[in-house]
Amino acid sequence: MDYKFILFKKENRLARIVFNRPEAANALHMDMVEEISIALDDAEQDSAVRVVIITGSGKAFCAGADLKYFKANISTLWQQEEWFRRANRIMMNRLAQLRKPVIAAVNGAALGGGYEIMLACDLVVAADDAVIADQHLNFGIVGPGGSTQRTTWLIGARKAKEIIFTGKRLSGKEAERIGLINLSVPRDRLESAVNELAAQLAEKSPVALRIAKTLINRALQVDLSVSEELEIMAAIVNNTSEDYVEGMRAFDEKRKPVFKGR
Repeated sequence: MDYKFILFKKENRLARIVFNRPEAANALHMDMVEEISIALDDAEQDSAVRVVIITGSGKAFCAGADLKYFKANISTLWQQEEWFRRANRIMMNRLAQLRKPVIAAVNGAALGGGYEIMLACDLVVAADDAVIADQHLNFGIVGPGGSTQRTTWLIGARKAKEIIFTGKRLSGKEAERIGLINLSVPRDRLESAVNELAAQLAEKSPVALRIAKTLINRALQVDLSVSEELEIMAAIVNNTSEDYVEGMRAFDEKRKPVFKGR
């Protein structure tokens, strides 16, 4: 397949998916989400592939949803709900449920939906100076891609509330310190550190790894289907508010939003 918005390469038992919209900080639109899904299916079905690596081109990992695309193509609540459900089904949940381990190599900003992609991966290695944040609430948005659930599973409710409520930006070092990611390394060592970790995993039994991943996910995701449904519906309800409209307007106008609580 000819990919337009990602790079996809397989070698040495590794599959590498690179978000490739550097001019837009690798922001997501549906065509890009579709390509990511196709690449994940390819990697899963190829018995020669043992580990999948996800990273970004340029200075960003992924800045989340492309709000310009969103504004131009998704105007109704029904369309928003369809976008959320499809993106979760074919990308977020595919990452989390893939029958092979997935490593996120966070080379730069992982914000909003990019933060949620990072959370959905099994292991995360980030550059020390990467910027990691769930900034949905800064713009009056409730994250629909797993941020409230997976952040809580990883670091507990108290810290999850701090990160999501404030939208604070974490460096790779700080994200490692609180257990949000596995490892933070100097930027010039990111690729080698990820490759070393991937090589370790590639030596393991694929069968045992698959079973272990499933069991760990089950231990965390006792009722994921219900939590995911609540998250999506909460996001849709929120998007009927005046605050949501103000958040989107402020984003377009590059200013701080003024929320009125309605």
